[in-house]
Amino acid sequence: MFNTEIELPLQGNAAHARRDEPCCPAWSSDHLESSAGPEIEDPYFDGALDAWVLSRHEDVLAAFRSPGLIPAGANGGKHPESANRNERLNHERLRMREETLEALSPALLNSWRDRLTREAQALAAGLSLESPVDLIACYARPLCLFCASIVTGIDMNEARRLQEQAKHVAAAAADPYDPVLRASGKSASASLEPCFHAGPETLRDSGFVALSQTMIGILGNAWFALLQHPSEWRRLHRQPALTEQAVEELLRYAGLVRVVFRLATEDVSIDGRLIRKGERVVLRIVAANRDPERFPDANRLDIARRGAGHLTLGAGPHSCVGASLIRMSVVAVTQPLVERFATARLCEVPAWHGGPVYRWASVLNVRLTQ
Repeated sequence: MFNTEIELPLQGNAAHARRDEPCCPAWSSDHLESSAGPEIEDPYFDGALDAWVLSRHEDVLAAFRSPGLIPAGANGGKHPESANRNERLNHERLRMREETLEALSPALLNSWRDRLTREAQALAAGLSLESPVDLIACYARPLCLFCASIVTGIDMNEARRLQEQAKHVAAAAADPYDPVLRASGKSASASLEPCFHAGPETLRDSGFVALSQTMIGILGNAWFALLQHPSEWRRLHRQPALTEQAVEELLRYAGLVRVVFRLATEDVSIDGRLIRKGERVVLRIVAANRDPERFPDANRLDIARRGAGHLTLGAGPHSCVGASLIRMSVVAVTQPLVERFATARLCEVPAWHGGPVYRWASVLNVRLTQ
């Protein structure tokens, strides 16, 4: 999601290829609106993807923790030069990671949270009770842009000017297999980079994209899950102190990232399967987060569920460097919404956006009641 982690399959009926590209993963059962839960499988090598596929929680967790499996792009090759290049990039990511973690101090996060909460409370107070409201366009999008502005240090006018370019970058990350999106994302990224100068590199242009665009997807999926479970929305309305705990469950149940990619820089064993140096690995995050071996009644949303362990933000040395910032933002934006409104009811089927890597509810038209 942030640029220290570029994480941003075809066996049986689990997936199908698109656009004549046999390496594009597309498990429809992983879709948030799917009536069937994701299929959990033992590790296997997928010949069409030319990659190992991991979906069990313990296997995906082991892959995240393994020093021999490093982040890789969706379109990376398997030849030795690619492995060496990715290993060099990984060292650079780790350097930027330390820099970012040092910058995201608790005091600064609390300051940003206070500002974002006040903005969210003001915006929630203006949402209509008389007619349907699109929670994405009227609430999430302006708040995410505000958050991106305060974190990256640019003013709101500049943030508004740059958001269209950020959309192209986010769209390319969501579907890296589309050559048109890939080209427009690369061009937009090059135009954004010179506009940011202060702070750690991860909180400049890539941070702006993550907060102004990707965060919208995180919120859209979380709120869609709550809308599908109105009793949980009402429960959170009555007990807003549960919000931080609820956010962890929402990230597990309705996380944005569907798959991430890894490259082996040495021979690695996962559940007795030997992944050889240079081979690629696909980690099915959605499936791992619904693994009943790790989460009892895994396909049920329970905002009071005890015990962390979801893998939406990664784990180990390659966990998302902006995890604390993401959690703070989701809580600060969601709590004023559920505190103010006792219920929210979908007025129409949501619109969905994205691709095989990220997919989210991009329109949520609802009727709100106090």
